[in-house]
Amino acid sequence: MAYKDGQCYRIQAKYNSNGAVKNKTSWTDKNGCHEKKYKTGDFDFYALYLPDINKVIYPSIKFGGCKIRTTPPKSPSPFYWWEDFIDFTEDAPKRTYKEFGVDLTTRKVNLDSRIHTRKVERPSKAELQKLVWEKPTTQIAKDFGVSDKAVEKWCKVYRVEKPPRGYWVKKIYEKI
Repeated sequence: MAYKDGQCYRIQAKYNSNGAVKNKTSWTDKNGCHEKKYKTGDFDFYALYLPDINKVIYPSIKFGGCKIRTTPPKSPSPFYWWEDFIDFTEDAPKRTYKEFGVDLTTRKVNLDSRIHTRKVERPSKAELQKLVWEKPTTQIAKDFGVSDKAVEKWCKVYRVEKPPRGYWVKKIYEKI
């Protein structure tokens, strides 16, 4: 029970580390495990302790089954914010990530780190252009420890012109 402004309120105390407002109670006895959903007349407000921020919030029983966030989300879904429930709260607005200055459109990774994730360091465009006309694609692939398809993709990315199909066979027969 709690009294505020001459008003008497029935309070249901709860502890939840993830901010979920449970709308049921559960217990175990000699007959097994039981669950009972709360009804609107059972009490007026929850007193929900959030250990992440070391605060108690007071949502109405109407918020049973909802989740109350203590950190801004990484998704565009609307959510309830803990500061809206510091006092006895009957109604609270759903918030969005934009109100907290969260930007979901840009990548948060360091773009320079992508360069160092390659298993094999690519040759430069000029070097690849020279190699393609000196050796067959399969030989270049062996030298770099990659597949010939990888060398083809390098050529495509750099827009390097490759010798036509059968070029190396003709070149070998010309030498004989």
